Amino acid sequence: MKTFGIVLFYAFLFICVTGIFVTVLKTKKVIPAVILSVLQGVGSLFAVNFIGSFIGVHLSVNAFSLVTSSVLGASGVIMLLISQIVLR
Repeated sequence: MKTFGIVLFYAFLFICVTGIFVTVLKTKKVIPAVILSVLQGVGSLFAVNFIGSFIGVHLSVNAFSLVTSSVLGASGVIMLLISQIVLR
């Protein structure tokens, strides 16, 4: 079961990265799109931790989660939440 969770994690990671790259490349302004994606990802990470404190969901803020949310944006935070549930 743990192997299936790891495969699912990497498949979801590939889908997220592909979707973000396609979206960024379609825009005419690449740098502002990347900056906005980073801000949305880090903001959503802290929002999940703030709102999660009321309902019992917690993502640790460390180098891995910050890089993941910065590179993948809000979809990276969703991936972290799903991987926390699946790999638990």
